[in-house]
Amino acid sequence: MSELPSNLLVVDFVADYVCPWCWIGRYRLEEALNHLRETKPDLAVRISLRPFELNPDIPPEGMERVAYAEAKFGSVERAQAMWARVASVAAMDGLEMKFEDIGRQPNTIDAHRLVAWAGTKGRGLALSARLYPAFFREGADLGDKDILAGLAAEVGLPRDEAAAFLASDIGVEDTRQMEEAGRRGGIDGVPVYLFNRKTSVIGAQPLDRLLEAIDQALA
Repeated sequence: MSELPSNLLVVDFVADYVCPWCWIGRYRLEEALNHLRETKPDLAVRISLRPFELNPDIPPEGMERVAYAEAKFGSVERAQAMWARVASVAAMDGLEMKFEDIGRQPNTIDAHRLVAWAGTKGRGLALSARLYPAFFREGADLGDKDILAGLAAEVGLPRDEAAAFLASDIGVEDTRQMEEAGRRGGIDGVPVYLFNRKTSVIGAQPLDRLLEAIDQALA
């Protein structure tokens, strides 16, 4: 593997859009990058979004959130207690999570491949950032192709092109291959950060931990 330039930071961010810790982790990554823009203004940053499905076995049409909670956590009450804890953590970062407004648990393969498509048009980061509040704050069904096309339009992409892409199966196999590569590499939960292909951080870690890992990657 060739050495990266000393003034370049490559960030691989592995996440799923229905993972609450991933939204927190994405927010904290942006905090870290904002800090770097101030302290290392000559540093170039390249972010690569890598897909991971927390629930790859959910059917394409998704499932009712109550049924999902019972299957995943054993009971709705147990799920609600966990969601309340994570919502309180998110609130400390200024992120609002309305778990009670989520009606369906989606299959996220279309969301991931749409973000990859958006990336070819320079809007991948913008779309990925939009998906988290759409799900956790607005209760949007991220498995609904029409809703996804609408979210793509919100970040400046042609809605008809997004809809046509989603109606095809383009990117499905590529997304699954990337996921499988990550699992073979030991990724079994998200979020995961990989800095300059050598320093990794698992979980939505605080700002100082991310900055420490970045410094190690740049050393």
